[in-house]
Amino acid sequence: MKNMTTFTKAIITVSAASLLLVGCDLKKKDEAAEQKATTIEQIQAEKGKPAITTTATTDEITDVRKFSGAIEGMQQTYAISKMSDPLAKINVQVGSSVKKDQVLAEYIFTGDNTQYQQAQEQIAILQKATERMRELHAKGGISQQDMDTQEMQLKVAKMNLETARRATKILAPAAGIVTEMNYKVGQVPGLGGVFCTIAKLDQVILKLNVTSKDIGYFKKGATATVEVAGEKLKGKVTLIPLAANPQTRFFPVEITFNNKDKKLLPGMYVTAELEARKVKGIVVPLEAIVYRNGVNTVWTVTKDGKAKRKVVQTGVQTKHFVQILDGLEEGEEVMVTGQFRMNDGDKVLVNEIDGRPAEDSMEKPGFEDAK
Repeated sequence: MKNMTTFTKAIITVSAASLLLVGCDLKKKDEAAEQKATTIEQIQAEKGKPAITTTATTDEITDVRKFSGAIEGMQQTYAISKMSDPLAKINVQVGSSVKKDQVLAEYIFTGDNTQYQQAQEQIAILQKATERMRELHAKGGISQQDMDTQEMQLKVAKMNLETARRATKILAPAAGIVTEMNYKVGQVPGLGGVFCTIAKLDQVILKLNVTSKDIGYFKKGATATVEVAGEKLKGKVTLIPLAANPQTRFFPVEITFNNKDKKLLPGMYVTAELEARKVKGIVVPLEAIVYRNGVNTVWTVTKDGKAKRKVVQTGVQTKHFVQILDGLEEGEEVMVTGQFRMNDGDKVLVNEIDGRPAEDSMEKPGFEDAK
């Protein structure tokens, strides 16, 4: 019994010692975790919060404005119907290349469109009468004045015949490419109806309706760019009107593009980027701007390595850069990353990658002066 009691006490003693050791290990782990948690704060307090910076420099950037409009063919013309009759035959389709006066379509012959046949009959009668009068004139039977009058009547009749002949068909008013068809066989264009549109596509025009606020950005000869199927095409501003359209109050500006590959087609609605003007001033990367509560700010690094927040006024903005009009001086060190973790007065640790400034590894222009 005594041995049993001694054994039991030994077990209790060993268990207590084990629990004590486990408790010590847990305490050490907690202390290590606590020590690790405070290590980052200590490093940041000693060496600073990490950030990537660049230098605010004076540079020239291009103010690019976007405007949208529709493409039209150069020298665009319309084939007009001159009769109110159904179409019997159409000889062209969209994309067809045509010559001036080429027959585009013909009408169905009806009892209402006999003017051409009547003109033919009148010509036949006048020609016979004129031949007889020429014989009489040769014999002295009629005066030269009578002969001249008769010749004039025949000439006018032939002109009327040509007019009537042209009216029985729809002819191309100019050479070019058919860009739009408005009717099919059997349909009636009606007198004055636009049968089709013909344009020259080696050059095309982008027509923009520009407001009074924006018309000042346009200069004749300025470059404009549109993107079609991933390809950028450049054109030039060729027409800036001196007055707005009285109905729309817009200024109809024209931009001309060379279009030999026919990539810009009439009716396309595209957006053009216009190089409106070049401005010079203090420029920083767009990433440096922090917009919050209606205010633009940047975070700078002072000479003693402390973070300082500055309110700035921005100007022209491009895809990667922004002009600073007020609030920042040339040469100041500006944060492009890490600024969202900063408080005024924090110590800043400027990071470097591979011994070079971090910005130098970025695939964006304008970081040549990165710190």
